[in-house]
Amino acid sequence: MKLKEILEKFGTVDGSFLIENLLGLSKTEIFFNHKMDVPKEVEIKINEIYEKYLDDYPINYLIGKKNFYGRDFYLEEGVLIPRFETEILIEKILKLGIEFKRILDIGCGSGIISLTLALEIPSSTVLGIDISTKALSVSNKNKDDLKVKNCRFKYSNLFESIEAESFDLIVSNPPYINAKDMEELDNKVKKEPELALFGGEDGLYFYREIIKKSHNYLNENGYIAFEIGYNQGQPVKELLSFNGYKDITLIKDYNRFDRCVIARSMI
Repeated sequence: MKLKEILEKFGTVDGSFLIENLLGLSKTEIFFNHKMDVPKEVEIKINEIYEKYLDDYPINYLIGKKNFYGRDFYLEEGVLIPRFETEILIEKILKLGIEFKRILDIGCGSGIISLTLALEIPSSTVLGIDISTKALSVSNKNKDDLKVKNCRFKYSNLFESIEAESFDLIVSNPPYINAKDMEELDNKVKKEPELALFGGEDGLYFYREIIKKSHNYLNENGYIAFEIGYNQGQPVKELLSFNGYKDITLIKDYNRFDRCVIARSMI
């Protein structure tokens, strides 16, 4: 098997990702070495991966890795695959120019938001919570792999296990896909955990729950930041305004869809 055959099987993007991780080649090396032969043991591994790939398993699960904000994160089936769009949320939080001392990440998944903020704001302490024990296991592995000291993870159903703690920033990329859109998901996306995708009939369940209770856990003038679905900007903005938030900013992604919202507490 040659490199070009892998690219033909998996397509340029997934094929290059596979080659980079199994053979350690850069994109430039791949481009100039299409006719390079793959070692037999790697060919066997690639054929095994291809069988699952044909069954619509995402390449990130098959390789066990996803790059986010310039860092490689461990990943496994049963945990949401990080999206590039979530980097926009991180970028906008950092551009506020505030060195948040205490940060809460609700629905931490693989730990990408918690750990990235902890690394980018080293003076902070970050708590990531999730209801999925699999997600918490993956988060803790990423914490160890990246040697992050100022972040911890904890099992909690939303604020349920958060007792007397308070925060300067609450951030979340909650499940936000509505019932209609869940039925129409791509087969690859359906391989991801429904727990991390389904946001109730209208997709807004977790925004309502987090926002209405958030003031009990936010310090004075604290911030809240969400990733949102493409059509949820206005309803989430209204929820925030109704519940005592000001300076509400909607942020668009590179396709000009509403993707994030950041607001400051008036309470």
